[in-house]
Formats: sequence, structure tokens, C-alpha cells
Amino acid sequence: MPESRSRQFLPDELRAIALLGIVLVNAPFIAVGLDGFTAEDLGGPLDRATSFLTTALAEGKFYLLFSFLFGYSANFIVRQGEAGDRRRWKRRLVALAVIGLVHAIFFFIGDILLAYAVLGAGLIPLFARSDKAVLVTGGVVAGLGLAWLGLLVLVAASDPGLTAQGGEIVDSYDEAMATGSFLDAAQARLETLPVALVELASIQWPLAFASFCVGLVAGRRRILADPAGKAALFRRMALIGLGVGLPAQFAAAALWFGTNGPDGSARSFAGLALLLVSAPVLSTGYLGALAILSASRPRLLVVLRPAGRASLSIYIGESIVLSTIFCAWGLGLFGKLGAFAVTVVALATWATLVVLVTLWLGRYPQGPLESMVSRWTGRGAPRQAEADKRKEALRSEGLNR
Repeated sequence: MPESRSRQFLPDELRAIALLGIVLVNAPFIAVGLDGFTAEDLGGPLDRATSFLTTALAEGKFYLLFSFLFGYSANFIVRQGEAGDRRRWKRRLVALAVIGLVHAIFFFIGDILLAYAVLGAGLIPLFARSDKAVLVTGGVVAGLGLAWLGLLVLVAASDPGLTAQGGEIVDSYDEAMATGSFLDAAQARLETLPVALVELASIQWPLAFASFCVGLVAGRRRILADPAGKAALFRRMALIGLGVGLPAQFAAAALWFGTNGPDGSARSFAGLALLLVSAPVLSTGYLGALAILSASRPRLLVVLRPAGRASLSIYIGESIVLSTIFCAWGLGLFGKLGAFAVTVVALATWATLVVLVTLWLGRYPQGPLESMVSRWTGRGAPRQAEADKRKEALRSEGLNR
């Protein structure tokens, strides 16, 4: 395999850590309610601190890192001018859309794979464009998205009736999760999905697409291939990203929570706006810091590489496990645990899946969902290819004796 197409280790390590951040953020929406943690769930100081730290350190940050890596990995699938690669990319997007739709209906309504399928199509005309054109496109989309988001925040802050109307949808959805069967819960997700998609498209999609674009350019330049060789770049990213992003996120979380939790006030909406605007800065800081850690302490993160190789399987697995634990058709713990306990369950879920995937990849070349997508896109079975190579090597060895 040519070096330009060889697997890089840092992206796998970053994906594994991003999956941890994602499950910590997603867990409240599976375990507590469609609104996630609310003031009613934050009675004790431990629960309040847990929710505050999750908001400040994780919410809105790790999906951007994951999106950056999605754009980065596109370079390993699509080469400029290769029509066959583009067809494979399109088939990959179809697979993500199907898996995402099933995921959103049966396990987690906040699925990101549908968004990746839609936004990934937007990358197709950019594969043959210059780095500058790709970055400008991403910047324009991000700017328009933030402007639209700012308008939505102003409208929501000035019209409390919108919040009350949304509360009816939330109550109906939460009731289905707390008391309904597996199919009842699926029906509630399906009925709520159009509203959820509009909300996610308004809040997450523009910055996710911008992250795709940055990742695409970064992949062309292979900035993650040799973190030690680009230590100066990553140090700047860490210093600026953490130095600016952390204070901004803590200030934003303080505004968002206030003294009694999020309450729909203008102060809370101002905090929400600051959270979203400054999230990319902290995501950049995380990327820089983790790259430095990987370069300086490579053995520390090597254990996470298998999880990064099977990130799709782990992402879906997290939702399946949490839904089974919290929905009424499973263990029925929906709405019964505080923020700290939910976070511990989420952390344990991620750790367990990392171990299981590591064991799986000790026997198979890909995660279960990765293998399905690979076959659908036409790559064939890597394990069979490896077996053929081993047979050929043994045959050659026999001939040379």
C-alpha cells in the first residue's frame, strides 16, 4: 500500500476520544428526556457540577472533532479525479443514511449519521477544488449558519410561547420513553424526527460541514500523519484553543445555567449562543493537546486505536446499550437517575465497548458495521484479501525452497 494511503494512527486515537465525549453528551437525551438535563434533574451539587462540566467541556465540541475526522478520512476514500472513488463515496453516504435513519427511529433521535450523509454529498463538488476554495466554502457556510442561529436565539428569547409549544412535544416523547414498548418508543421518535432534524440542522449542520471542509484540507496535507513532526503547529492550536476556548465555554455555561439551571431566559439564550460560537475554538484546542499527547506519550493512547477503527460500530453500540438500560422496554431507568449517575453509566458504556471492539478486532479485520459498509461500497472483504496475500506468500516461500 502506498504511504499516502496507509493508515494513520492519530485519527483513530482521536475518534475513540471523540466517541467518549459524544456519549457523555448524548446520554442525558436517552436517559432523562428530550431536553436532556433540566433544572429538575440538578437538585444536588454533584449533579449540578456534572451537568455544568459536561456542558462546558463536552457539549458541542466532540461532534466537531468527529466531523473534522470525517472530512479528513475522505481523502483515504476519494482521490482527486477518480470517478470510481466518487461512486464509492456516494454508496458510503447511502449506507450512512440508512444506518442513521434506523438509529434515529429505534435508538437515538439525535443521530448524526443522517447529517453526515446529507452534508457528505456537499463535499463531492469540493473534492476537485483547491484548498482555498474548500476553506472559503466552509467559512461561508459556518458564517451563514451562525447568523441564522443568532436569529433563532433572538426569536426564542423574545417569544416564550415557542418554548411552551415545544414543551408539549417533549412531554409526549418522554412519556413514550418512560412507559412505552419498543415500538411505542420508535413511533414517538419517528413522529418527533422532523422537528428534531430541523433543530439539528439549524444548530449543528453548518459547523459540522465547515469541520468537514477543514478536515478535507488537513487530510490533503496529512497533518495527523506525523504529530511529532508538526509539534509546533499542535502546540499553537492547544495554547490558543484551550486558552481562549476554556474560559469562553465556562463563562457560557455559567450564563446558560444561572443559579437554578437553564430557564429559557434571555441570559440562558445568550449563554447558549456563546457556547455554540466558541465551541470550535475549544475543539481546536482539544485536537492540538491530544496530538501533542500522542506524540510525547504514544503508548498512552495506543490502547484506543481499535476503537477508532470501529468508530461506527461503537457509536451505534453506545445508543443501543443506553436505550436498553433506560427505556421502559429495557431496564426502565428513564428519568430515574441524576446527572452524575447517568454520566457514570455513559462512561462505563464507552469503556465496555472499547474493550469488546478490541477483542473483536483481534479476530476480525473490521468492526461489524464497518464490514457491512465496506462490502456495500464495493471494497470487498479485507480479511479475505489478507488471507489471499498470506497464501501467496506461503506459495512463494514453497517455490523458493
